[in-house]
Amino acid sequence: MLNLLTAAGGGTAGLSPSAFLGFIAGIILAGFVADVIFRKFSIPSTLFLLLLGFLITNVLHIVSPDVALVVAPYFGTMAFAIILFEGGLALDIYALVKKLGIAFVFSTVVFILSTLAIMGLWVVYGGDPYVGALMGVMLGGTSGAIVLPTIAKLHTSPETSIIAKFEAVLAEIYIVVGASVVLNMMQGGSVNVLQYLYNSIVNATIIGIIVGFVWLQAIKVLIQNEVYYILTLGMLFGVYWLVELLGGSGPLAAIILGMVISNAETIVDRILPFLRISREKLDMLNFTLDEFTKQASVELSFVFSTFFFLILGMTVKVNYLMDISVLQGIFGIFLVLVLVRIVSTFVLYKVDKDINFRDGLILLFMMPRGLVSAIVAFSIGSVLTDKAQLILAYAFGVIVVSVVWMTLGTFLTRIFFPPPKIEEVPAKKESEPKGFWEKVIETERDIVERTKRIVRGGRKPPKKKRKGKDRKRGNGNQKRDKR
Repeated sequence: MLNLLTAAGGGTAGLSPSAFLGFIAGIILAGFVADVIFRKFSIPSTLFLLLLGFLITNVLHIVSPDVALVVAPYFGTMAFAIILFEGGLALDIYALVKKLGIAFVFSTVVFILSTLAIMGLWVVYGGDPYVGALMGVMLGGTSGAIVLPTIAKLHTSPETSIIAKFEAVLAEIYIVVGASVVLNMMQGGSVNVLQYLYNSIVNATIIGIIVGFVWLQAIKVLIQNEVYYILTLGMLFGVYWLVELLGGSGPLAAIILGMVISNAETIVDRILPFLRISREKLDMLNFTLDEFTKQASVELSFVFSTFFFLILGMTVKVNYLMDISVLQGIFGIFLVLVLVRIVSTFVLYKVDKDINFRDGLILLFMMPRGLVSAIVAFSIGSVLTDKAQLILAYAFGVIVVSVVWMTLGTFLTRIFFPPPKIEEVPAKKESEPKGFWEKVIETERDIVERTKRIVRGGRKPPKKKRKGKDRKRGNGNQKRDKR
């Protein structure tokens, strides 16, 4: 990468090794600032990084867009694997299973309708049907890299959160598989879509589950080594490559791997009764993941996503975005996606009683395109080299517009439909450990109190006079006196 940057031509300033380090430091700092902006104002860092990357190549001319185009696919694949793995670590598998049916139907219908709508729009304006299908698949689904951290800050119901997360995860699988199928068909191959989808899911699921459980046991030994998380990262990349080699979905394998590692203890506790195995027999196994691994995944996800979105912004040439026909196409595709989203969300709101009006609005706006769409755009560009820059311009434009739509929509929703306030129950203060003399004094007080209770209990209370019997006795004495 350094050689590419320093040797870049076409008006690009040369970078010395020390200047290159300064450039990397600036990128990391920009990512940190973008993350702070997101936490404070809920403006996704994706938008800030894309615009900054566009500024670097087209205004400051530090790096050539052609150089960034060479580097981006490698950074993108690494970022994709790490971000999906980290997203899998954050998923609750049983909350997912609870809403799996309706989330699956909603996600699948939205993706299919979005893909067909974009393809139809492309063909109506005289475009090639295959390219239209690729554009539809590329921009048909939401981005987990943006949805997962954003939905966590919006205080939605658990059902809404699960649907949004599952849609993003499933859409990324559909995008990758769909793009592979269409590209294969363009190159003259015949593809059984259902068989291809089945192989992609089954291979990724089986390998992800097996490796996940095995790796949790390996961590017990490797944790004594200071570089064990790097080995975990290498394992993730190895699984991604192996699943892709066997015809499966590498992105799905990364998600399942993270989900199994994070939820393994819960899974084991649930299946033990069915297997008639006591928990004591598995005490030697440790199915928990330490906090360092989770935190390291979050930090690496931050670094790689920062670099990738910045590089994506760097790949777009300004002359494509100045073309009126391209701008019309970008906004046309976006409007079609919004129309599909409105219809699908309205139907979901009417069918699912767990979704209230506020959650329906959030799902309506939760349609950002992002990382996986950009990676597929690079893959398409490597095959359709004559249309590479055009496809990247469309991907860049739709990503930016959809992220702006999500940001403004969720912001207005929080203002006009704030989440219901939940009364917080004050937590009980934990008592501090008592010293030796405090324990002695407390014991003496306890002995004194017990002694007082015993003494009081030993004294018999005076008997109360019974009025009825006294009256009878009195009456008898009076009779005797009369006699």
